[in-house]
Amino acid sequence: MKLTTLNLQGFTDWNDRKPEIVAYLTATQPDIIMFQEVVYLPGISTHNQVQLLNQDLQYTYEHSSITRLQPSHEYNVFREGLAFLSRYPVLKTDTIILKKAQGDEHNRIVQLIDIQIGADVVKLANVHFSLTDFTDYATAHLQETLDIIKSRGEERIIAGDFNIDHLEDLSGIWGEDYDASTKVEYISFPAMGKRNDYVLVPKGLQLKHLSTSGNSLSDHRAVTVEIELIPALATARN
Repeated sequence: MKLTTLNLQGFTDWNDRKPEIVAYLTATQPDIIMFQEVVYLPGISTHNQVQLLNQDLQYTYEHSSITRLQPSHEYNVFREGLAFLSRYPVLKTDTIILKKAQGDEHNRIVQLIDIQIGADVVKLANVHFSLTDFTDYATAHLQETLDIIKSRGEERIIAGDFNIDHLEDLSGIWGEDYDASTKVEYISFPAMGKRNDYVLVPKGLQLKHLSTSGNSLSDHRAVTVEIELIPALATARN
C-alpha cells in the first residue's frame, strides 16, 4: 500500500499550487492520501481543496471532516479540518476531538479510517496536532491519540502533521508498538529545516520506502511511504 500525507496550507496561493499537487499525486499514484489544513471558505470556493483536487484525481472514495472553527485575522468564519482520498473501499470513518489544553487556541481532531484491502481491514488515523513553539501541546495530543487507539484494542497506521520536530525523542511513548518514518532522513517543513510530518506503522507491518515532494505543493512537502501489509497483522483486531 502506498500512502501520502500532505498539509495543504489552506487556500494560500491555491491557483499556483493546485496543478503542482495534482501533478505530484498523479505521478506518485498513492492508494491513500491524508490531508491536513483542509478548509471550507465559501467566499473562495463552495468546495474544500480536497474536493477540488479530486475533480482531477478521480479517487473513488473521498471523505472530509471540516469540523473546527478556527481563529482568523482574515476571515470572519474559518472552518478547517482533515480529509482523505482512497482507492480502496472505505468501511467506516470516525472523527474525535482531542483535548484542548489551556492556552491552545486550536481545537484539534483525529480522523479514524477503516479501509478494505482484499480480505483485510486496515485501520488508519489522520492527525494534525497543535503547535509546539512555546508550549508542548503536540506531545499531549500524540499521547491521547495513542491512548484512544490502544483503549479500543486497535492497530492503526498514524500519519499526518505531528507538529513535532524530533519524533524520535518521544519513542518512549510509541516505540514499543510502532515503527516510524524517523528511521529515514528527510525534511518536510523546508522553511525551518524541520521534519514535522510522520508516519507511524504498527510493528509487524513494514515501512519499505519513503520519499518527499519538492517545495511547490505547500509550505510542507508531501511525504509518501510504501507499507507492506502482512495479512495476519493487517487485519484489524476489534
